[in-house]
Amino acid sequence: MRTNTVLRGIGVVVGLVLIAGAFVLAFVITPDYVKRVPDDTDVTRSYTGTFRTLVDSQEVAKGNIAAAIKRDVPVAVERTVKVDKTSGNTALFSDIRTTSAAGNLVERTDWKYAVNRKTLQPATNPPADWAVIDAQGLTVSWPLGAKKKTYTGWRPETKTTTPLTYTRTENKSGVSTYVYEAHLPPTRITDSQVLASLPPAIPQATLARVAQLGPLSPAAQQQLAALLPTLGDPVPLTYTLESTDAFWIHPETGIVIDTQRSQQRVAGVVAPSSGAFLPLLPVSDVSYQQTPKSVKAAADDANDAHDAIMLVGTILPIVVGVVGAVLIAAVLLIRRRRPRETPTPPPNA
Repeated sequence: MRTNTVLRGIGVVVGLVLIAGAFVLAFVITPDYVKRVPDDTDVTRSYTGTFRTLVDSQEVAKGNIAAAIKRDVPVAVERTVKVDKTSGNTALFSDIRTTSAAGNLVERTDWKYAVNRKTLQPATNPPADWAVIDAQGLTVSWPLGAKKKTYTGWRPETKTTTPLTYTRTENKSGVSTYVYEAHLPPTRITDSQVLASLPPAIPQATLARVAQLGPLSPAAQQQLAALLPTLGDPVPLTYTLESTDAFWIHPETGIVIDTQRSQQRVAGVVAPSSGAFLPLLPVSDVSYQQTPKSVKAAADDANDAHDAIMLVGTILPIVVGVVGAVLIAAVLLIRRRRPRETPTPPPNA
């Protein structure tokens, strides 16, 4: 009888532990460890499109402006976002992008960010030995549980921010997504990696030919002619970026399902006296979007992440909690139904 009492007690304790475990799975493990960027994140997406205009910097250096301006050139872009290191809820991300035109490398950048693994916002106190960009807003992706609102996005080329505005809900490759749009007005390019792929200066004689062959209006040509004596030789070039972008985001996981970009980089000169920017010609005018294969891969990743969240955050807690409750109920029911012992009559005197 004492053994049965001990076993019933153990059964109740085990049931309570299972119920407590269900709450821990749902309200501790899932939000703190499942709903955050994994340590082994390493995602590559491919994009394809067209350079409507592309200026060959090598031909510019030769002074061959007519041959330098190329049109309708196929473009291929690859972007790899991966976690290099983690420290608690902070991750060190690499955002690597390569751009090729007709098979020839045009540009490669590798930006490093310290990011909160839950909110995807810049980390407040990253490890001191991490060399990262002092960014603002979203950099590598959207947060898990994205909302129908306007986020702030980081533009690494210009080291500025731009609004990421929710516009609609749309199905993309079988996944329900939130669509966000962004527009960056002409803004000066300041990133050293981007500028390294662009001519830093141009001889005055070449610049004069650019003025003749480029899209400058007669008034702009007169303005440039007046500026030339004050600009030195060679003439330092300044570049601006204008961009219109759209992103399809799986809201539960923050995964980018699809991306479309239309960007224009313009070379120009800055007046020494006023600081006014005089645009000369587009050095690149490009539109590209994620390949169908990459869109499908992103949708598959979103579905897998959704299943993992459902398993740990909903299914397992329900199963574990129900097993615990059934175990406790069974113990109590057995105790209640146990037949009373019939007292043994005393022996006949």
